[in-house]
Amino acid sequence: MIRTLKNLIGLAARTDAPAAELAPSLPQAEAELAAAHEAQAAAEAAYKGKLLTADDATLRQLVEARTDAGVRVDRATALVEALRERLEAAQTREAEAARVTAYEAAHAQAEEARAALVELYPGLARDLMSLMRVVAEAEIAVQAANADLPAGAAPIAGVEASVRDLPGVPETVLSETYVERWVEVGKVTPGSFDQHAVQDLGRGQGVIKIPGIAAKDCRPVERRGFLEQRVYPASLRRAAYGLAERLALPGLRVDDPAFWEPASGLGPRQVLSKIAARDTASVQIAPAVEAVTRLVSAPGAAHAA
Repeated sequence: MIRTLKNLIGLAARTDAPAAELAPSLPQAEAELAAAHEAQAAAEAAYKGKLLTADDATLRQLVEARTDAGVRVDRATALVEALRERLEAAQTREAEAARVTAYEAAHAQAEEARAALVELYPGLARDLMSLMRVVAEAEIAVQAANADLPAGAAPIAGVEASVRDLPGVPETVLSETYVERWVEVGKVTPGSFDQHAVQDLGRGQGVIKIPGIAAKDCRPVERRGFLEQRVYPASLRRAAYGLAERLALPGLRVDDPAFWEPASGLGPRQVLSKIAARDTASVQIAPAVEAVTRLVSAPGAAHAA
């Protein structure tokens, strides 16, 4: 423990010790303090127990042992307090360092994002408008071709719908198994009654047995054959809204005109017209702010009497 104690004292003297080193050292110092208290109690008991029986030399040794035990307690107490202070300071220092690191990283990331927003967004917005123009021009060409098809030619699918819509899927039968079920006489399907509640009367005939009621008074059923199919159900076509009806491309800054504002019911010709209007629009100028007059107290001016 002497070597360990020296190491702990050395660690407590370091102002730059990290929390990772200080945290496990504190329990060791607390264990030393507990052992020091036990040694002090033993030295005190030995001294008091020999006061009336030991000679002066022995008593001097017991007094010295009691003093040494007290010093050990004082040193261990000071060590625990010092390590606790060092640990608290290290945790505070490291937490602040972590905050600084996170702050600097966020600051750098924000600067990169600002630059990317200014540099990339206008170009991306224009690219999306160019894409809508290409699609709209193609849709117009497809409509014109479909209106006057060559002999034997199949109509051309719409551009955006063929890419973005989800087509309907017909029902798919995975397997078929022949089964027999009881069916009420006069009905087409088995219904929801319990097949196990049927009393078989032979020759494919039976009744839905009800406890306490004679068979002749129960509902008659007959056994029929069916194909039990396991299927993937059919699904209907799901049409997407057009990009021009959903895409919103605001201007970069609050006073800048929007690159594109969505609107419902836009056909390809309306899309082209709207893009052309945006391309030829003059740059929006921020409205002038009217000047106002105000009074501001002059520094050091004396109050009027």
